[in-house]
Amino acid sequence: MSLKDNEKYKDITQEQEDKIKEHYDNPKNNQKLETYNARGVGRNPDNWGQVDMYLQVDENESLVDIGYEYKGCPTISFTASVFTQELKGVSLKDALHTTQTELDLLNAQTNCDDCIKMILVAFICAHENYFLRLEGTNEEDYTFKMIDTTVPYAQQACS
Repeated sequence: MSLKDNEKYKDITQEQEDKIKEHYDNPKNNQKLETYNARGVGRNPDNWGQVDMYLQVDENESLVDIGYEYKGCPTISFTASVFTQELKGVSLKDALHTTQTELDLLNAQTNCDDCIKMILVAFICAHENYFLRLEGTNEEDYTFKMIDTTVPYAQQACS
């Protein structure tokens, strides 16, 4: 069965479908990094879901490596796999811009998947954690709590 059989995915290319299937069957980066210098957590208290994101950022502020662990729906695994693969080698600034843009798009939808939001939120928290560590704050993680998934990024509660 092809994804194109579903009306929702009728416009995807064969290459996109193959990529989705590859990440679904063989998720990438689903691991805690042994060496990381930033960590963020995205949580959804409504369904007990959680994504832990680990970043290894180099001296040029590029993402050398990125990993994740999760508790929750299977959608998280292949979505985080695609997301983390796309960000490897990207500057931290560009990665944050991409992530915030995607989160804004999801927040504008009424039927978005909270599991996907947790991935984006975990990355944003890891980004914050990286800069807090540079300033001398020795926090293990930076958690962005998804209290109300319809509330924009700036209005979410962080701890």
